[in-house]
Amino acid sequence: MRGYEISYIMMNHLRDTTYDFEIGNTIAQRHNATFKQKEEFVSKTCLDFEQTPVYLGASRYIPLPDTSELCFMVPKSAPKSVFLVLLDPYDRYSWIAFGLILVAISLVLYWFSKSSRHSNIIFIVLEMLMIVLNGPTHELVERFERFVVGLFMLLSIVVISSYQSLVISFISSPRYDPQLDTFDDINDTCLFMHDLSLTNMGYNFKNIHYTYEIFKSFEIMWKAKYCAIITCTEANYIMAHIGAVDRLETLNSGTTLVYNEKQWKHIKQRLTYFRYSKARVHSMMAMYRVAEESPVYHNLAFYTQAFIEGRLEYFPVLKKSIPLPRDILEDTVKSISVKKTNLEDLLVAWFLYCLGILLSVVSFIAEELALCKRNIRKRTIENNTKANRSQ
Repeated sequence: MRGYEISYIMMNHLRDTTYDFEIGNTIAQRHNATFKQKEEFVSKTCLDFEQTPVYLGASRYIPLPDTSELCFMVPKSAPKSVFLVLLDPYDRYSWIAFGLILVAISLVLYWFSKSSRHSNIIFIVLEMLMIVLNGPTHELVERFERFVVGLFMLLSIVVISSYQSLVISFISSPRYDPQLDTFDDINDTCLFMHDLSLTNMGYNFKNIHYTYEIFKSFEIMWKAKYCAIITCTEANYIMAHIGAVDRLETLNSGTTLVYNEKQWKHIKQRLTYFRYSKARVHSMMAMYRVAEESPVYHNLAFYTQAFIEGRLEYFPVLKKSIPLPRDILEDTVKSISVKKTNLEDLLVAWFLYCLGILLSVVSFIAEELALCKRNIRKRTIENNTKANRSQ
């Protein structure tokens, strides 16, 4: 190639360029040429090939063994209230089914049991609740009543035992809301800033924000459920090098970390409130775009295919180094704070205690009122009977 200078520009600066440099240097060494990476965003000279996250327009492309994707930066899940532990062991349908069974058995006893027929339906429901919590409060005389209540107690033993074990396990560790790891959840929950380029790409999100007051702090952004779209290359790069800030490690390509110390501090603070979701959009094959008039096209296509067939896209084969992870690390799904259950969280026990006392007082007052009403009715009947007899 008589010393021809092969020009390469990298539009995605956080992508590891070891594979690209090896192909360019191999072509230059074998065909009497030189290889140079262009640093300017828009090249002012003849450009042979480039690699960009998004490809637009007709041109000559060479496929690569990796993909280009867009990721979401989403708020971390908020911790659930400890009082929700009382409801979370079963879903709403389970609670509804249990309540319907309770009412159904109370009605069966009210209609078909001789001993419960003359009682109040509310008292029967309260008796069923007492059976669930601590067993029957009075002796069951009738055979039919013992049979029905016995079957209900078998059901209650299984339900309550499972409920108690789940409550204990839920209290022993912090619990959080579901993570935003699907596109539908992100679209329904997140607040996105208005971006004309995203709209032109077809991303019409439900919740769009137009002002900038939410950017005063990360906490305000987290409370507003702010989300952003970034390249997955940026997410992978940050998670692969977040621990190298203090040591200033170098990349496989020999260059230092892209962000400075102040920027890494900002990123660390952001990752205490936000994480990278598992959802991916705009996934497509990564490709080189080669200039129409470039004499390197055939050589580039040949050596790229040779590198792919030789599995040389794995960087340890080229540099004998540790490869950068292709997937985002899973520790980003950790929530804002992971803490043990402390004394304040045990307020739920006092809440249950006070609630039980309140229910007992209400039940006692209701019983007394019902007995007083029954006695008054009985006395009224007796007085009317005596008056009739005296007449």
